[in-house]
Amino acid sequence: MVHSPLRLHPLGHVRLLPLLFAVLLITFGASPARAQMGGVDSDPGDPGTGGRNTIQGSIFLPGGRRMDRRVKIKLIGISGGEQFRMSDDSGAFSFKRLQGGRYTLVVDAGSEFQLVTEAVDIVDPAMRRRDSTGSITPVYITLQPRESETAKAGTVDASSAWVPEEARELYKQALESGKSGNHKQAIEQLQKALQLYATFPTALNELGVQYMALKQYDKAMDSFKAALKIAPDSFYPRLNYGITLVIKKDFKAAATELQQAVERKGSSGLARLELGRALINLGNYPAAEQSLVSCVRIGDSSSVEAHRYLGAVYIETRQSERAAEELETYLKLAPKARDADQIRAIIKDLKAQGKEKKF
Repeated sequence: MVHSPLRLHPLGHVRLLPLLFAVLLITFGASPARAQMGGVDSDPGDPGTGGRNTIQGSIFLPGGRRMDRRVKIKLIGISGGEQFRMSDDSGAFSFKRLQGGRYTLVVDAGSEFQLVTEAVDIVDPAMRRRDSTGSITPVYITLQPRESETAKAGTVDASSAWVPEEARELYKQALESGKSGNHKQAIEQLQKALQLYATFPTALNELGVQYMALKQYDKAMDSFKAALKIAPDSFYPRLNYGITLVIKKDFKAAATELQQAVERKGSSGLARLELGRALINLGNYPAAEQSLVSCVRIGDSSSVEAHRYLGAVYIETRQSERAAEELETYLKLAPKARDADQIRAIIKDLKAQGKEKKF
């Protein structure tokens, strides 16, 4: 957890405890942007094909790097029907509630990549009881560039060179190990992958993520920096490096890295949220407000925390009514927050301050 060194000012005659102010600037485990598999269920009410199984996939760029944008996927069902999904920004996707049988996945990643067609067989497990869960079939797809693209001079660099199959397989195993909580095993698998192919930026980024999970932040930063040396324009290592700097309370360096991450991918709410946090701790409240408001407008999962930090910005700039509004919005979106009672106390004091101003 990150505690802000800021000491926020009391509002008028209302004496708020410093601990209550600090509550707003504590994060409960900022998530590194490793883009784990998990998939996107674009329509939770979609019955699929009426089954209980899931295809859970991840799409990789040539060389084993993670995707950096959304991709269209079509699923052709056993009866010829079609379903469509968009992956998330890292290439993760899922099709749920599927019957057993053979399916065909078609991945359209744009004009620079070949169309991918992948057959997937789902073996429906024997139903032992009514609420028995189905199977999860993992799928890993690596895109290939179209010939017209590979023929262009200067389009291939060290970061997009072909990664040996064994190294890619170790990387995939590490993703599964990390997902199951076995971070030490994931680190061992990634280190083996890097022994086979040292210039594997995606593996270096994931290695940093696994070190972060173990709170070994210095090793995490070394991994992210190594990835950035190979692929300096990569978004995820840059973002993760910035998040780690926030955790280490090097807010000036964090703001620099996170600003670069925002410039590379302005649609990332997490990048804008973390930039806002760094700027708050630097006392740059106007810039922090701008970054956090942008995060709210993007509307991804990071926008919930953005309301919390906007509350802190408005408290520090003595805008009690706006602070109360943001914190109330935060509690509506996160009613089970661990410090909800403390935040309600802050809101109560802020509203009392607002009433005093009117008289």
